[in-house]
Amino acid sequence: MKVLVLDCDARVSRGLERTLRVLGHEVRCPGSAAEARATLEGDPAVDIILAAQHLNEGETGTGFLRWAEAHVPLARRVLISGTHCPPDFVEQPGMQWFQAKPFGRQELEALLSTLPTSP
Repeated sequence: MKVLVLDCDARVSRGLERTLRVLGHEVRCPGSAAEARATLEGDPAVDIILAAQHLNEGETGTGFLRWAEAHVPLARRVLISGTHCPPDFVEQPGMQWFQAKPFGRQELEALLSTLPTSP
């Protein structure tokens, strides 16, 4: 599976990248929402996007995932947060989920195993 991880915490991003690669997935980890948009505009081939709610430069994961829904509509989207699911985030069965942090390899494997590779 091709996965894009967007988290402003470099340790979280590296940890997710390492775990996802061990699980056999291709991973891209842009450093910002702007870089993620540019990455996806250049190559929209991604199966799932994991985006943290709290990003840099006033960006939010919900805002980024709204953009992704419009520009990369086939990608599944997961909002990750250590606080709570924001009220403006709407889960969409089969396409968009919320995942509370912290989560480990088992939770990540379980999440990814529920996702088909195409809608």
